[in-house]
Order: sequence, then structure tokens, then C-alpha cells
Amino acid sequence: MKQLGSRWAILGALILICGILTVYMVVDVPTEASLASGEASVRCRDYSVVEAIDVTKPLNIAVWNIYKQQLDGWEAELSELSKHNAIILLQEAQSKPQLLRYIEREGWHSNQAYAFAINGEIAGVMTLSEVIPRKVCAYTKVEPYLRLPKSALYSAFVLSNGKMLSVINLHSINFTFGVEEYREQLHSLVEAVSDIEGPLIIAGDFNTWSDERLDVVRKELERLGLKEAQYDSDDRLTVFGHPLDHLFYRELELDVSLSKETSASDHAFIEASLTFPTQ
Repeated sequence: MKQLGSRWAILGALILICGILTVYMVVDVPTEASLASGEASVRCRDYSVVEAIDVTKPLNIAVWNIYKQQLDGWEAELSELSKHNAIILLQEAQSKPQLLRYIEREGWHSNQAYAFAINGEIAGVMTLSEVIPRKVCAYTKVEPYLRLPKSALYSAFVLSNGKMLSVINLHSINFTFGVEEYREQLHSLVEAVSDIEGPLIIAGDFNTWSDERLDVVRKELERLGLKEAQYDSDDRLTVFGHPLDHLFYRELELDVSLSKETSASDHAFIEASLTFPTQ
């Protein structure tokens, strides 16, 4: 029996190794975090021509795991979100021709983190915005077992009052034993913006499917003075009774927030309307 168990262990290890090798043979995984662009290994980009967000108006933002655009109706749903949101944070976006044509046709400014690519189609979080940001930076963290990176994207937007709005679009790693790798990904983002002042939004698919993970998120983001949005209607995807998608904010006032289920993805989208304090 011991010999049989050893053989199964060896077979399992071989299957895992073959799976990892297959990933790296089929999938292009960058050696370091970078933005999806024609330039190789560009992690951050500064824009010389930027536009300011008007602080006298509400800031409407949407957050949605678009499920790699695999389900029918994603474009119609995205078009509907585009009608009343100035910033859209997408997770599991894949740079397929239909999505790229949509972005160009609708006139969105877009940036995407290069998590990995399959047949030249880049996958990673993508931030769409009506205005051009001052700066964007990509962050990645490799899943411990699948060996495919999850990504985050930092965007800094100039405000009409001279301040800066920082927005982090996050897709947290999923499959781990314990929370150490999970904590490392979030901690690196918190450290990256710990010295940045002004309004801050961190939102996305946090994969908070356990009490331990949610506790990590809340403790890390409390360090930045962030509040967690509560929803007037809440259709967020839950796993083991825990919602996966969240929106956190600082130095903003939350007027309305909701989450609505859609057949165009396995995740519901989040919409929030925030205003800037007058002082």
C-alpha cells in the first residue's frame, strides 16, 4: 500500500509539472510586471497631455469582472455602463479584437496590465477612463499553483482643484493555502501608495472567499484610511457565502452604490457615485 501511495504521489507531481510546463509553452508570461503596449517591459507610463476631473460634479465609477468576454451580451452591458460612468475598472479583460474595437469606437482612454497572453491576446485588469491620467503603473503577482499572474493597475488622475485622485484596479490571486501570498500581493500595493495623499479608490475582484482573506483586506486597507462601500442592492458573486468584489474609498463621499447581476459575466458589476468634499 505504501508503494502504491508513493506511485500516486509521483504521478500527481508529474501531472502538476506537466500542467505548469504546458502553461509556459502555450501562455506568454512576462518576467516582470508591465503595461500592455508596443513597448517592451514598460511598468509605468507618464502622460504629458492630461485632462482634469471636475470635482464639482459627481464621480461615477463601475467595477466589473468581465470574464474574458466569454459570454454573450458583454458589449451591450459595457455600453450601458459607459453611458453614466467616467471610470470603468475591468478585471479578466482580454484584448480580443472586439473589445479593442469597442474601446476605439467609444473613445475611451484605456490602460491594461500585462498579466499574460494567449495567442497574442493580453489578459489583465484594464482601466477605462474619459480623461487621460497623469500616470499609470502595473503590478502582478503569480498564482502559487497555476503559475499565472493576477494583476493590478494604478492610475493617477489630475483633479480640477489641483489635487490627485489615485485609483487602483485589482484582481487578487485566488488559489492558495493560507493567506501569506494573498497578503503579500495586497501589502505591496498598500506600500506603493502609502505616501500618496488625497482621494483614493481601490476596487476590483478581491477573491475574498474566506473570513481570513476578508480580514487581510480590511486590515491592510484600514492603514490607508479607506472605507468600504455598502450597497443599496447587492447581487455580488459570493463563494462560500463571501462576496468577491469590493470598492473602498477615501476622501470622497459615497452617494449611491449598487451591485447588479448580469448574464454577460459570472460576476455582477458594481456602480458607485461619489462626490468630492467641498473643503
